[in-house]
Amino acid sequence: MNFVILDLEWNGTYSRRLKGFMNEIIEFGAVKVDDKLNIIDTYEALVRLHVLDTFDALVRPQVGKKISGKIKTLTNITNEELANGLQFMQVMSRFRKWMGDAVLMTWGTSDILALIENSRYFCGSERIPFLKQYVDLQSYCEQMLHYDATKQMGLSTSAQLLGINEEDIAHHRAMDDSMLSLRCLQKLYQKEALVPFIQDARTDAFYEKITFKTMIICDLTNPLIKRSDMMFYCDACGRRASREGEWQLKNKSYRANFRCKHCDNRFIGRVQFKLKYDGMVVKKCILPQKEEEIKEKTEKVTELTAQVKRFKSAEGQMI
Repeated sequence: MNFVILDLEWNGTYSRRLKGFMNEIIEFGAVKVDDKLNIIDTYEALVRLHVLDTFDALVRPQVGKKISGKIKTLTNITNEELANGLQFMQVMSRFRKWMGDAVLMTWGTSDILALIENSRYFCGSERIPFLKQYVDLQSYCEQMLHYDATKQMGLSTSAQLLGINEEDIAHHRAMDDSMLSLRCLQKLYQKEALVPFIQDARTDAFYEKITFKTMIICDLTNPLIKRSDMMFYCDACGRRASREGEWQLKNKSYRANFRCKHCDNRFIGRVQFKLKYDGMVVKKCILPQKEEEIKEKTEKVTELTAQVKRFKSAEGQMI
């Protein structure tokens, strides 16, 4: 069994046909490896996958004629370079032949979603004909590193946790990011542990799951919310605390003041509900009231900054 680790770079551009924005792919970068294991350190018992081949290609934009200044700065890819690239369908055809029957891997699902989006736009179908098996490498590495389940682990964070030197890596270039993903896999590769993460990509269920958009539920009357989800236990004595006052919705999460009758500990309980394909995910945390006030102000500043960035990005793409 061979594996192909793919990374893509794309440019957010406005499509007149869609009457909205899309992520148009501008670069493919992939590395092909086999599953022959060579022990490289008997103390750490790490294994290496042999690199068989690489695939690198620039894609000439057909929707947006120029890449945004942000993407140009981030990737160092120029419009002149892209002018000499191949069209998306040409790159897809070459990539299909090069990949063969390998299992496709990406760091997180954003790359595979971009591939589906571009396939839908240029081919008229979201199905990727050569995609038979797929692995979300981010999820695999998160489990192997016992990473916080409430957070997503970035590629650079994974590399740092694994002690991987990134000095020779040019981040936000497809080939370099695919190589860095491979280095993370090399550090954590266990054949048997990887098997449960290999998904059958030929089914309707696969596309339904991967394209499902997570929704944050902001209605406490939603039948999916259980009464126990709204209960909090004292972080000092472990006993159930009583809520004082009504729930308040702030930044897509509910918050309320709580007091423990047994030890008089007071805190703020915060809960958020995310509806994912596999069901409801409830995220709860306890914060001291002063810390919560500081956190609330920080979140407001972060949200305002994000809004300004989105406005400037959209303004730049419309010009």
